[in-house]
Amino acid sequence: MKIAIIYSTSSKNTKNACKILSNKIKASVQLIPIEKAKTACLLKYNFIILAGSAYNGKVQSALKRYISRNMKTLKEKPIALVMNCEEGIDTKDRFNKTFSEELVNKSHISSNFGYELDPSEGNFIEKRKINSIINDYKKDGKSLPVLNMNEIDNFANYINDMIDKRVD
Repeated sequence: MKIAIIYSTSSKNTKNACKILSNKIKASVQLIPIEKAKTACLLKYNFIILAGSAYNGKVQSALKRYISRNMKTLKEKPIALVMNCEEGIDTKDRFNKTFSEELVNKSHISSNFGYELDPSEGNFIEKRKINSIINDYKKDGKSLPVLNMNEIDNFANYINDMIDKRVD
């Protein structure tokens, strides 16, 4: 089975989460950043995973455009959906707004992998903003957000079970 993970990210969170996921899936997995995704590439894969990071409730417009341009093919393929955003929110609503209710209902599995803060990432202004957020977490005595490894493991296990059953 050939699986494509097509992802968009404004930080390295989604890319890192997708790398971790791809290493846990027992199949040929191709990581494809949205900038390099092409319409024809979907036809080469048995299963498509779409992943995006959400910031202030929105994912990158490039992912939304890609989905819109490829909706017909995506509806014909088995798919799964991933989002990287804060936990404890209405993820179903966020998924519907991001990927469309039609794709969410069609997907085999969808999951929020959470996110983490990296103060070394981004330009000067982004680094200052991240450091400010980190300081606020520390000041409030809260734990810093991290990728939810249990969600990634559960997602990978679900995909691996599908592969074992040869669902495509």
